[in-house]
Amino acid sequence: MKTNPVTILVVVVIFLATSCEDDWLKPKPLSIYTIENVYVDKAGMESALLTLRRNLRLETHENKSMLCSELFSSDLAICGGEQAIDVHNFNIQVTPTASGDVGIMFNYWNRGYDQIRHANVIISRIDNATWANEAEKNAVLAEALFFRANTYYRLVHQFGDVPFIGKEHTAPKIDFKTHSRNTILDKIQSDLEFAVEWLPETVAPGKVNKAAGNHLLTKVYLANLEFDKAIAAASAIIDGGKYALMTERFGSVAGDDRFNVVWDLHQKENKSLASNTEGILVTQDKFEFADARTGGTNTMRNLTPFWSHGSYIKDPDGKQGMLSANNLPQILAFGRGVGHVVTTKYFNYEIWENAGSDLRCDPDTNWMPTSKIRYNNPASAYFGQPVQIEYSNPYDTLRSFYPWPQYKVYVSDELRPAIPTGGNADWYVFRLAETYLLRAEAYYWKNDLSNAAADINKVRTRALAPTVDAADVTIEYILDERARELYYEEPRKTELTRIAFMMAEQNLGGYNLASFSEKNYWYDRVIAKTPYNTGLEWAANAYIISAYHVLWPVPQNEIDANSGARINQNRGYQGVELNVEPLTEITDEQ
Repeated sequence: MKTNPVTILVVVVIFLATSCEDDWLKPKPLSIYTIENVYVDKAGMESALLTLRRNLRLETHENKSMLCSELFSSDLAICGGEQAIDVHNFNIQVTPTASGDVGIMFNYWNRGYDQIRHANVIISRIDNATWANEAEKNAVLAEALFFRANTYYRLVHQFGDVPFIGKEHTAPKIDFKTHSRNTILDKIQSDLEFAVEWLPETVAPGKVNKAAGNHLLTKVYLANLEFDKAIAAASAIIDGGKYALMTERFGSVAGDDRFNVVWDLHQKENKSLASNTEGILVTQDKFEFADARTGGTNTMRNLTPFWSHGSYIKDPDGKQGMLSANNLPQILAFGRGVGHVVTTKYFNYEIWENAGSDLRCDPDTNWMPTSKIRYNNPASAYFGQPVQIEYSNPYDTLRSFYPWPQYKVYVSDELRPAIPTGGNADWYVFRLAETYLLRAEAYYWKNDLSNAAADINKVRTRALAPTVDAADVTIEYILDERARELYYEEPRKTELTRIAFMMAEQNLGGYNLASFSEKNYWYDRVIAKTPYNTGLEWAANAYIISAYHVLWPVPQNEIDANSGARINQNRGYQGVELNVEPLTEITDEQ
C-alpha cells in the first residue's frame, strides 16, 4: 500500500497549526481520581482509612511475617532457618546496611512511615474537606490519629529516637531530623486523648472504635509512667459494659464437645462475630474476599516445627523413622511447618509448670505436644509410636521438635488444602484479655498487688488455670502471663523494650538511661530465657545477641538519603559518632 503525499502534507500542517497552541503541552490526567478531588469529603477520606486498616495485616499475614522478627528479638523464640539470610548472630547480621531477613525488621521502618504518610494525608487535608458536621470530621481525624500513634508507638520501641513527621509533604524533603522517644510519646498521647473523645463506640469489624483508642492509650500512658491514667483508660474498656471475656462456648464449632471456649476464641470464623465480646480491634482477611491477602497468614509454616523433615528423624534402633511419602495424614492434621520461629524452653515448658487444668496447654485440644508426632516408617519397629527426640539428629531437633499452641496457629488453608501452611483469617490486634493484663501491670507499678492479681486472675480463671496470689505478682509473672495468653498477638519485643525503658527511667533493678545500650532489662531477660550466647550453633551460624540490640539499627539507606539533615543511629551501630541531639519539640512544620 502506497501513502498519498498529500495526506502526509495535510497531517503535518494540522500538527504545526495545533502545536502553536500551549494547551497541547499540558499533561492530561489519566484518571479523574487525583488526590485533589478524592480527599474532599468523608467518602474520599474513607478510602485512605481503608488503606490504613488493611495495612495492619502486613505484620502477621506473610511467609516470614514481620511479627516473627518481634518474636526472635525477644524471650520467646529464635530463628530456626538454616540459610545465610536467617538471623542467628545479631552482632554480625543485624547492622544498618544488612540485607536478607534483617530486611523484615526494616519493613517496620519502611511500612511504618508509609502508614504515617497515609495518615498524614487525612490529617493535613481534614479542614479543607466538606463535612456534614464537626462530629463527622473529628471521627475521621480521630481514626487517622490513632493509626499514626499506633505506628509511632511501635517505632520508638523498635528503633528508639526517630523522625516525627506530622503533616503531608507534597514536595521532596531531605532534611528530616530525629526526635526523642519521649517527645514522640508525649505527642501521640495528646493525639490519642483527642481521638478517644471522638472515636465511635461501635463500628464494623476492622474499623477503629473508642475501645481501641483507649487500649493503645493505656500502653502509651504506661510508657510515660502515668499509671493512674493507664488504669483509667483500661477501666473505661473493662467497666464500660460493651466488652467481656468470653467464658461460654460460641461460634463455628460451639456444638463440638471436643473443644472449649479457648479454642472457639481463636477460630478464624469467630474472631469478628458480633457475639465475640472480647475482640477490640481485629484485622479483616477472609478467603476469596476481593481484598484478601495473597498467601494468607502462613501461621503454620512460620510457627510450627519442621517435623516433616523426615530424613533426620531416627528411631531408637537408628532406623529412619519418618518417610516423606507417608507424611500427608500428619500434615493435614498439624499443618506443614518449617520451624522458622523456634520457641524457647521458657515458652514451651517453663511457663506451664504447675499449670493445673489450664486450657491453653491442654494436650487433648489446644496444645500440641511433640508426643503427638508419630513415626510413620512401616519398616521401623516403632511405627505409629511417638517420636523420641533424643534419638534423632540433635541439630535438626532445634527446629523439628517443639510443642506449639495448635488452637492459635492452625488456620485451615483453602489455598493449599493438600499441604496447609496457614490460610486467610481475621486476626486480633487488641483483645480484652490484654487490656486486663495492661491494667494489672499499671497496678503492679503502683505496688497495688491485690488489684494486679485480681486482673491477672480474670484471664487465668477463664482459662481454668490456678489463680495467682498477690504476693507472687512480679513484672516477670505478668510477662509470663502475657506469653501464655498473647502469643503471636502481642508484639513481644516492643513490649519488652517498653518495660526496659520504664525500668531504666525509674532506675529500677540497677538500670538507667545513661547505660541503656550496655545494660537493660530486655537483654537480661532475653539471655535468661533463650539459647542466645550459650554456644549454640545451627547451620554454621552461632546464636549471638548483645545488649544494644534492645533497639534495632536505623536503616543506613534512610540516613544517607536524608542528606539535608541528620537522622541519628542507635548506640552500638556504625555511624553513631555522627549523631546530633534529638529534637525535643514538635512543630507544625515537621
